[in-house]
Amino acid sequence: MPGELIPIVMFMSIAAIAIFRPLTTRIGKRMERAQIARKPGEDAQINRIMHLMERLVDRMDRLEDRVDFTERILERQRVQAQLTDGPPRSEPERQRDESCSRRDDEPSSF
Repeated sequence: MPGELIPIVMFMSIAAIAIFRPLTTRIGKRMERAQIARKPGEDAQINRIMHLMERLVDRMDRLEDRVDFTERILERQRVQAQLTDGPPRSEPERQRDESCSRRDDEPSSF
């Protein structure tokens, strides 16, 4: 079986080269002509767009730094609050404590 595949693969490779080589050379020549025929104003426009993109990247970097700084500050405040208040309580514990404190505040009806 492998001996039979060698001539088949070789024939298909030669046929692919024979078919696609002229096609690729034509595409390449067309691309070269399009590059030469390009308008001179396009270079200035491309440079302008590149400059704008660089400014946007710089702005994004600054915003990312600001967000990182804010996250660090908030994390530090959260840790300090945990140290002074104790560990955070779950929602059911908080509701139970609030309901108990409300009952203690209400005057008794006796």
